[in-house]
Amino acid sequence: MASLYDQSIPVLIKYLQGFSAMIDKSAAYADEKGISHDALLSYRLVPDQRPLTYQVQSCCNTIVWFIDRACRREHTAIADDETTIAQLQARIERTIKYAMSVDAAELSNEPITMLDRFYFVSAQTYLSEFAIPNFHFHLSTGYCILRTQGVPLDAMDYLLNVFKPIPGA
Repeated sequence: MASLYDQSIPVLIKYLQGFSAMIDKSAAYADEKGISHDALLSYRLVPDQRPLTYQVQSCCNTIVWFIDRACRREHTAIADDETTIAQLQARIERTIKYAMSVDAAELSNEPITMLDRFYFVSAQTYLSEFAIPNFHFHLSTGYCILRTQGVPLDAMDYLLNVFKPIPGA
């Protein structure tokens, strides 16, 4: 069985890099079609859903919270105040850098309490039953927001960086 580190940090980084690439593709599409970046960033699939900016922030927050909880680090809240594509990309870059700072030995599989009311028997359970599903919920929502706006994305954009080409193929 893969280690807690191998199941979390590299996987979350790859998918966050994929989200970053989708955002770059959406910015180019918006520029080509004369769509304002604000329209992309503020779009909601339904009125009571949060916009694209929140979906990016939530993916980043999920990674940071997982690291802080599983590494027993003190959590420092990050303001969710990005309003531009450049700011969102900077947030993604900071999150990736933070994730890359994790040493596998730092991750503890001890129980995790979340919001003082949810108890997970282990960091492994927290990762597999909350962090990864929550991350993909927000990533999928962001993908759907961009697709709804006409951005030419497909499944391989979502899976970007997951499958590596076979050398020489």
